[in-house]
Amino acid sequence: MQARASAARAAARAGVRMQTLGPTARSVACERFLCEVWRTDPDRPPIPADVITAIADAGNYVVGALDETDGLLAAAIGLWGPPGRPVMHSHIAGVHAAARGRDVGFALKLDQRAHALENGGAQITWTFDPLVARNAHFNLRKLAGTADEYLVDHYGRLSDGVNGTDDSDRLLLRWDLLAAPVRAACDEGVRRVPAVPTPRARLIADGDRPVPCPADDETVLVAVPADIEDLRRRDPAAARDWRLAVRDALGGLLADGARLVDFDRSAGGYVLTRGER
Repeated sequence: MQARASAARAAARAGVRMQTLGPTARSVACERFLCEVWRTDPDRPPIPADVITAIADAGNYVVGALDETDGLLAAAIGLWGPPGRPVMHSHIAGVHAAARGRDVGFALKLDQRAHALENGGAQITWTFDPLVARNAHFNLRKLAGTADEYLVDHYGRLSDGVNGTDDSDRLLLRWDLLAAPVRAACDEGVRRVPAVPTPRARLIADGDRPVPCPADDETVLVAVPADIEDLRRRDPAAARDWRLAVRDALGGLLADGARLVDFDRSAGGYVLTRGER
């Protein structure tokens, strides 16, 4: 199967091997890993070990990427949808900060894609914070996912060291596993950049602050901070301003029928078109 071969090549390039984390000792390691990545107290893990075990026992995707010393570098937990719907929802996935830049996350997502296809899945969905630029680029450009739904404060207040006191706004990503752009990105290593006119800015950055612009073109750019996690620590008020500004600009455009076509890292924001779908 091509998807499995692509996943194996990606794991080899990243120098990792994939392992199921359901058994008790591994689920405890997964719990500790999630605490470290999301910077939570050990007694308040994002997902407790016993729940991780139960999720795995129910036949869901609970997998980690291990290095040559069996150290856990990344982990993902995906839940199958209702009977008759070939969809998996990837509830949580994280890569250790020390492993960034090695394509470990890419290898893990390709393993998840292969697993879903091998079990009759056609789509994986997940949510991500639209303010986190590196995740937007990874999800939309590197994995060729699509997103058309902006979810306001979707999870309520999250008690971790990544989200702080911010509202948990999210974009709902849909990853159609056999779509041509996804095949190209995952199986051929080709990143397809949409052929759209140069966008005009709808939201820009002025230092740490967002500045709305009156652009009403067919193709527009909605900027986000270069590093929202750093900004939350340095200037929570500015981070809050960005949340509201992106909610208004990006959320408003999507609600009005605009199509999110790309995340342009060099321009620092989302590219949307209001042309025909």
